[in-house]
Amino acid sequence: MQKKTSIIIVISLFVFTLITGFFSSKLEFDYDFEHFFPQNDEDLDFFLDYREAFENDNDYVLISIGNGNSVFDKTFLEKADGFTKELEQLKHVEEVLSPTTVKTPIINSFGFIEVPLLHINDAKKLQRDSIRISGSNEFHKTLFSSDFKSICIVVNNTQIITKKASDELLNDLDLLIENYNFKELHYAGKIRGQKTYLTKMRFELMLFLSISILLIITFLYLSFRSLYGIIVPLLTVLIAITGVLGIMQITGKSLDVMSTLLPTILFVVGMSDAVHILNRYIEELRAGKDKITAIKVTFKEVGLATLFTSLTTAVGFFTLMTVPIKPMQDFGIYSAIGVILAFVIAILFLPATMTLLPQPKIATKGSSKVFWTGFLSKSFIYVFRNQKKIVIGYFVILIISIVGIFQLQIDYKLLEDLSEDDPLQQDFRFFENNYSGIRPFEMAINTKDSSSIFNYETILELEKIEDFLYKNYEAGFILSPVGVIKSLNKATHSGSSSYYNIPKNEQKFNVLIKKMNHLNLKSKLSKIVSKDNKVCRFTGKMDDVGSKKVKQMNIDFDNFFRNEINTQLINYKMTGTALLIDKNNEFLATNMIIGLSIAFLLIATLIGFIFKSIRMALLSIVPNVIPLAIIGGLMGFTGTTINMSTSIIFTIAFGIAVDDTIHFLSKFKIESQRGSSFIYSLKRTYISTGKAIVLTSLILCGGFISLIFSDFKSTFLIGAYVGLILFVAVITDLLLLPVLLMMLKKK
Repeated sequence: MQKKTSIIIVISLFVFTLITGFFSSKLEFDYDFEHFFPQNDEDLDFFLDYREAFENDNDYVLISIGNGNSVFDKTFLEKADGFTKELEQLKHVEEVLSPTTVKTPIINSFGFIEVPLLHINDAKKLQRDSIRISGSNEFHKTLFSSDFKSICIVVNNTQIITKKASDELLNDLDLLIENYNFKELHYAGKIRGQKTYLTKMRFELMLFLSISILLIITFLYLSFRSLYGIIVPLLTVLIAITGVLGIMQITGKSLDVMSTLLPTILFVVGMSDAVHILNRYIEELRAGKDKITAIKVTFKEVGLATLFTSLTTAVGFFTLMTVPIKPMQDFGIYSAIGVILAFVIAILFLPATMTLLPQPKIATKGSSKVFWTGFLSKSFIYVFRNQKKIVIGYFVILIISIVGIFQLQIDYKLLEDLSEDDPLQQDFRFFENNYSGIRPFEMAINTKDSSSIFNYETILELEKIEDFLYKNYEAGFILSPVGVIKSLNKATHSGSSSYYNIPKNEQKFNVLIKKMNHLNLKSKLSKIVSKDNKVCRFTGKMDDVGSKKVKQMNIDFDNFFRNEINTQLINYKMTGTALLIDKNNEFLATNMIIGLSIAFLLIATLIGFIFKSIRMALLSIVPNVIPLAIIGGLMGFTGTTINMSTSIIFTIAFGIAVDDTIHFLSKFKIESQRGSSFIYSLKRTYISTGKAIVLTSLILCGGFISLIFSDFKSTFLIGAYVGLILFVAVITDLLLLPVLLMMLKKK
């Protein structure tokens, strides 16, 4: 009967794997910054309305082409002009702004005319153009680099471009760039960023799994010295991973920068269950029990503890639901589902295979047992003899760690995930060093008394704001109503750059506005002024200085606005994709405390219920909070900032690290109930469970350490710090936890 049931289970899991494997093969990759915007947020609602009124602030590509020396070279400019005209013909391109096609407006008695910014076909005029442009701040670090050795072409693509259209445009763009073969070329934008991230995500998904599998096979071999001890745990976990990926596809979830970590995390976490069960099964066989009895004892004693550890790990992931950001919530949900699924499969698949397969040969070998028994016996004696030293040592380390924690800071940069030698990052830096940067800057300004933006007093206030943005906020390439009026004034004075300013009196200003209305120029301002003239847009570019500095800059701007601007006339609101990403980063950092608190409470409650003891619940939390504090202090001392990536490290690690504590306490409870003395029960627990938690911790650490091979800084940090936390946690379980139990016994 047992054999028949086992065959049915194995066949059922095989069918389950085939079905979910089919769906998981259809999973798509997705990387969209907007998915990381905070949900149900007033700033997001404002931005969506703002974007609807004007345009999206992130649908562009900046292309810089250089000639090696000065860009005012006829041959180079002709080549650039040809490149520009072909850019305009590309599918999904709406507008191209290039120095070779830009026209300078002139308003005279004959009306409105446009003169080329650069007279490419006239050598004398081109020379005059170069002198005029070089001496004007109007074009500095906008369409021309700071050293005038390259020009910038702005390509505005389709608004809210789809992934398919984005890929098509990027492919066409790459082909066109390759055909022209400029001496120097740099380009950056949303479509290239998405492609770069997606390409790396696909590669790293397989890389992490491969490294994890290789490391874990090595650990399993060294631990069990048996093909049986390698294949059975691997199959157990791979079935669970395939199942979760299939469930993701069925429920309409794509793989993003967070969920690509799922297979690796589930692989190492699921392996922990399999190793604990397999290790206990082999121990029971070595104790002389027959195969069926060994299976029953194993799942009676370890199975319940494994259920509890799976629940605590799932709780750790579920706490990410407190973060109002969809990819984080999805990551938490599917990780928790995967952990529970891995447990269910382990409980079904392992006893079935144990029943059907012959008794593993390793069960008759004793060398490994002798090594572990000797090593752990010596460790236990050391702990027993040095209780005070261990407590004092941890206390000192904890104090030092708290000092480091207070040095932690919240900060995030848009492309900090990429290494400095990445081509996209290098192009990003080029635009920061030679132009106005590539981080979008957006600000909305509205009039308070229903007057027009083109009121003279209002424009003067807006001019103060624009001056502050250029000089103090470090923004550049700013497009605003102020620039429009300055350009209009310049146009009425034969295009002279000395008139690129606001008229000195209201009368002259009103003449300009009448000319603008008469020539029907307002229709060209739809991207920066609302139809009713009551709201305007300041849009530009700036360096990616980080969310911390931007936050301080926004505080400084607010102080300037309240003290220097007539707030009876106008009001303002910062907005844009960059601001929302900064806010998202701060959300995650602050929610880390909430998530950890919820995890502490839920897991302590669960452990208290298991052991029916509040003291035991509190005791189980202590050896798992200390590793978090130690790593938090290390992050503070090393200057690692709290951001989107590092904020989830502690929640993930805590849910996983507490598993070893539960296994230890569960075994101790079983030993104590057998009537043995306290010290004997503790020593038996230390030796029996010690091996399993060391092995599983090595597997967990190895699996997470595989993430350090990532090109993404965030993934690297998650791998390194979670691995370190788990390593410190197992050391703490072997050193401090027995001491705490002995202290509790004395009281």
